[in-house]
Amino acid sequence: MTVARKASPFSALAYALGPDAVLRLPGWFGDFLLDAEQVRAQLPAAEEALALTGAQRRDAAERIHAWMTGLGDDPDHHADELLDGPLRVLRHAARTGQGAAGHVRWY
Repeated sequence: MTVARKASPFSALAYALGPDAVLRLPGWFGDFLLDAEQVRAQLPAAEEALALTGAQRRDAAERIHAWMTGLGDDPDHHADELLDGPLRVLRHAARTGQGAAGHVRWY
């Protein structure tokens, strides 16, 4: 789970990944509800979108930082949590035969 004031963490993630990668993520802009079978089916595409390494990961973290600083008030936001959290949830669900859900809440 990632929380921020005045800026959407999912929007920061989308900015960091770019449109092609975001389209590989389940659901719509961070909102999804998957049963166990759907988790297994969607996991490979999510891994492809989020399993960043080296310069790609560093660039994504910089874009997250820029978004969270420029549009929010969270310059110390933990970019790794945005990059790693969704895969951690989906992998756990796939490994344990469970469904998964994601929700973005604005307030």
